[in-house]
Amino acid sequence: MTNQNLPHIVIVGAGFGGLTAARKLANAPARITLIDKHNYHLFQPLLYQVAIAGLVPAQIAYPLRTIFRRQKNLEFHMGAVTGINLKSRYVKMNARCWHMII
Repeated sequence: MTNQNLPHIVIVGAGFGGLTAARKLANAPARITLIDKHNYHLFQPLLYQVAIAGLVPAQIAYPLRTIFRRQKNLEFHMGAVTGINLKSRYVKMNARCWHMII
């Protein structure tokens, strides 16, 4: 099966749910697109530690490209999703880009 014939899964958001879904699909025969407005995952439970100077921000923010560098079926796009058209199977990003959901 060619890459274009594989099912296309779009995950909106790289929070705990988005990261878990993307990692669980690592060996799935599918193309995965992860979209988030930031290029990092912020581990929010430790945010208070940064506020009291117990940790530096780099200790709770992890680059998404680093997290998924070995996952061959995942592509990351930085941007804000501004609309989803289920009937036409499109996700609109930043009011200008469209990613087709196949």
